[in-house]
Amino acid sequence: MSLQSFSPPRSTEVIPGVFLCRASFAYDQLKVSDFESEQLFLPKNLEQAIHKRQIEYLLGRLCIKQCFQGFGATPLIVAMGEDRSPVWPESWVGSISHSKGQVVAVLSQSRNYVGLGIDLEALIENPSTSLQTQICCDSMELIELQETLQLTEQEALTLVFSSKESLYKLIFPRYRRFFGFQAARVRFCGVRGLEVVLVEHLNEEFPGQRAWPVQWQKLDSNTLETFLTEPAGP
Repeated sequence: MSLQSFSPPRSTEVIPGVFLCRASFAYDQLKVSDFESEQLFLPKNLEQAIHKRQIEYLLGRLCIKQCFQGFGATPLIVAMGEDRSPVWPESWVGSISHSKGQVVAVLSQSRNYVGLGIDLEALIENPSTSLQTQICCDSMELIELQETLQLTEQEALTLVFSSKESLYKLIFPRYRRFFGFQAARVRFCGVRGLEVVLVEHLNEEFPGQRAWPVQWQKLDSNTLETFLTEPAGP
């Protein structure tokens, strides 16, 4: 089966100045060669990867291509860095995520947004104590979300994990250094809603106590999505 066999994903302007595109397809029904007509090719470091990883990569780039077209712009190449993160073209920011047959991408111009972070996550099946310790700052981070948002333990832990993943994707293109789950905390404020806040000082641009609102939704009974944006300053 080829890309011509299903309707190409289309991008939508989810908020002013940000286009989003989703794709959902059975990986085993697509071939790497199906993407050649879209001028999408694998980087050398993925040529020997498993088929699923190859198709995830190409679907992500196809979604980004659709986002560029949403802006009416000529699609640009989004390369893969040595750390395998996307290398965004000058004047553009974006984020890509995939989980169990679903891919999503967002794109904006850097004059409007200096950072975007989006993450898809399948519900964590076994929210063990050791896993909670790795992801959460402390036990109350999880308990407070369960009680405030009426979530199961699985949903709350997945929400914490996904929110911190989205934050990492938003910060990393500018920070360019690794930071762990313990560097941030997810909390709910009655006035501001759900937000993720740094509890560690990374640098002057990303000091401790800096916070970002988290937009989140359940896409289905087993998949959760979080989305963070950082508007450009005046």
